[in-house]
Amino acid sequence: MRNAQIAPGFVLADAQGIFRMPKPDRKMIAQTMRSMDLCMMTTHGPDGTLNSRPMSKNAQVDYDGDSYYFTSPDTRKLRDIDRDDHVALDFQSDGVWLTIRGTASVHDDPELIKEHWTPDIEKWFGHGPDEQDGVLIVKVTATEAELYGENEGVVDMGG
Repeated sequence: MRNAQIAPGFVLADAQGIFRMPKPDRKMIAQTMRSMDLCMMTTHGPDGTLNSRPMSKNAQVDYDGDSYYFTSPDTRKLRDIDRDDHVALDFQSDGVWLTIRGTASVHDDPELIKEHWTPDIEKWFGHGPDEQDGVLIVKVTATEAELYGENEGVVDMGG
């Protein structure tokens, strides 16, 4: 297996020069997540089934663990979130696996949409951020993160 590329700067050596990987923390999760754009967002269907679909966070993640995903208004994911706001986000890149568990909220705030809009989003909606018909944003607030690879562990993102 190739060496996983966890957020740079997190390799430590002890007095004997033996490398020790520190337990992940919120900062490491946020920095690792920055290099992972695509994820599978999993929601809960009406009968308890798990529904997953690929989503892009548009290379954006706040240090506090919030991430944002654009969507059209009439989607299964929004119906699922309306019933149960608990979601999971699964990311993978070069020997690193990251699962974020959290709660999702749906927003139509024009300022929030403009703040997180990137030019790549226009190909999905056919217009820019000033024309926001048919555009919503899903905010996922992380409550827990699990990191697998060289730095494995669970991080409480809730506080």
